[in-house]
Amino acid sequence: MILEGRFWHPQRGLTDGCVAIGDDGTIKRVAKTISGAKERVRGMLLPAGLDMHVHFRDPGFPHKEDWASGSTAAACGGITAVVDMPNTQPPTDSPAAFADKARRAATASVVDFGLGVSARPGISRETWFDELPAAFWKLYPYGISWEDYQSTATEVTAAGGHPLVIHGEHPSHIAPGPPRELAEHTAHRQLAEAECLAGMPASPQLHVAHLSTADGLAGLPVGATAEVCPHHLLLNLDACDSLECKVDPPLRTPRDNAALWSGFRDGRIAVLASDHAPHLPEEKASGAPPSGIPGVETMLPLMLQQVVTGNLELGRLVNAMAEAPADRLGLSRGRIARGQPADLIEVDTKATRPVVLERLHSRAGWTPYEGWDAIFPQRVWRRGELVAADGEPQASRGGQPLFTAQP
Repeated sequence: MILEGRFWHPQRGLTDGCVAIGDDGTIKRVAKTISGAKERVRGMLLPAGLDMHVHFRDPGFPHKEDWASGSTAAACGGITAVVDMPNTQPPTDSPAAFADKARRAATASVVDFGLGVSARPGISRETWFDELPAAFWKLYPYGISWEDYQSTATEVTAAGGHPLVIHGEHPSHIAPGPPRELAEHTAHRQLAEAECLAGMPASPQLHVAHLSTADGLAGLPVGATAEVCPHHLLLNLDACDSLECKVDPPLRTPRDNAALWSGFRDGRIAVLASDHAPHLPEEKASGAPPSGIPGVETMLPLMLQQVVTGNLELGRLVNAMAEAPADRLGLSRGRIARGQPADLIEVDTKATRPVVLERLHSRAGWTPYEGWDAIFPQRVWRRGELVAADGEPQASRGGQPLFTAQP
């Protein structure tokens, strides 16, 4: 297959030319002209997204999401690779649990996948620590003392190998009971991020998930990388004050939005991630609503709309959604270049349409972005195979692991 039209060249930006895709699903050639039958691109061709922070809830909570529904939502939103977080049931914290989840993903996922593994005190002494093909270790602040949280972060970053991704909130600020209103949830955790990051090691092994505050951005540990989610850029307590918008870390203030936008635009926050965390409407409407906002399908469309309105440069978005997460995870992907996987999205920046819940594919069954303007991709290819077109799935499986065990 040869695609012809405007595409995002990793060195030159938007340019006219051709992209040849081989039968093995990799890009064989990128050139001004390539002989052979061609298919014209409508709009422009961009690298597809890699979302390194999703919760597909399987095993344990498939009523909220499973690999089939979550990966279908990802593909329809222009995401062709994801990393699933380990807080499923059972948690992904051992070789057996890892193998079980990898089997589930390989059976049902439309998109390629990696798996995060829960970190805990002493994990670097496990015999499988250097052998498990994890995307990264993930450290949570729930049910752990600050002393153990801090020592585990130091232990794992010093051990090297996979990155350590932290949920950067101080354990002492994790509320024991449900809030009565959303502002209460935010107020309780007002200092959680800054206090946590102030105690983290300065290490290039460290990655801060879902950065949410101006103070957290100012206090990023030396050498660490970070990600930001659309809800911490686009939403705040003024824009969404319902408890359905309860998320960890919480929604903040317009001041925090502005600081995060600044850090995202200039690259201090390198990675865009969704923290796709689906719960059903009845769960969110309960007296003890769980934290989480669905977003894997709307992340890129909402950010592409920000490009159209002039709030974000296209090159910064391409880097944050594709190049930077791949580089952070040590993967050779995310660019329209020879030898890379042909993970591509066709985008028409004139095709703005509102987010409509009924057209989304997550089992969550709700979105805080109902009615927001967005630009969904016309077509999405995963390793050269068409997996979504005009917002509808074109494949039901075929995802492969991003990481494999070393021989």
